[in-house]
Amino acid sequence: YPWCPLFEPDQMIPSTLLARMAPTAQGVEPLLNVSALPYPFNNMSIYWLMSWMNSSGSLFSETKVLHLVKDVILAEDFNPKDLDNFSVRQNLQQLDRDASGKGITSDDWIQTSITISIPSKSRQDGPQPYNVPGFHYCSLVNVIHATFSDAQGKVFHLLPFQWLWKDPLDGHQEQVYNELYTSNAWLEAQDNIQKLPKEPGCSLECIIAGLMFFSNATHLANFGMAKAWLLYLYFRNLTKYA
Repeated sequence: YPWCPLFEPDQMIPSTLLARMAPTAQGVEPLLNVSALPYPFNNMSIYWLMSWMNSSGSLFSETKVLHLVKDVILAEDFNPKDLDNFSVRQNLQQLDRDASGKGITSDDWIQTSITISIPSKSRQDGPQPYNVPGFHYCSLVNVIHATFSDAQGKVFHLLPFQWLWKDPLDGHQEQVYNELYTSNAWLEAQDNIQKLPKEPGCSLECIIAGLMFFSNATHLANFGMAKAWLLYLYFRNLTKYA
């Protein structure tokens, strides 16, 4: 770290999550006996949970599954019988409706109309303005404030650093690039921020909110070509392995 951080988000991560080794044994005969379920787990509940996690590919991280167990399954008011005849689609539709049956929006979505320039077919004519009504967006300042105030903001990397690997043979070091907050660009940007004058009476750290935007086409119906291009925002202060 070029600057001493107030806390280190990775200090609570066990070493078993940073490196996974699968030693291979040579000359060992394969086991012929198959252990009964719930082997190798302690009970069938853990067996079904781990089977569900592993069958989902890389969709669910260890953190997400642990959150499911601690905050959902082990909640005092959680009752498995309430999930009889449960339908994801019906509950999502209910979530999008208020008590009066009208559609609702969350996270302070703002609706407005925007004007964009559309190129014309003729080279002599310039681009023509086109009004797009019903454009929904969120204030970036509000999104940044809500994200850093969330519980997950406690594991955000607020200051960049260099990740170095030291060769155990000759002792030379190499820089490892695996996150945006370990890049030279982030380090240089942070250095420029440190040189700026601070707000009077403020003792907080001056940090960078790493915003990564991306978009793709989303089909709006099972049939037809109607699409919507959604703009997504990802905070790169959070490790990509979370």
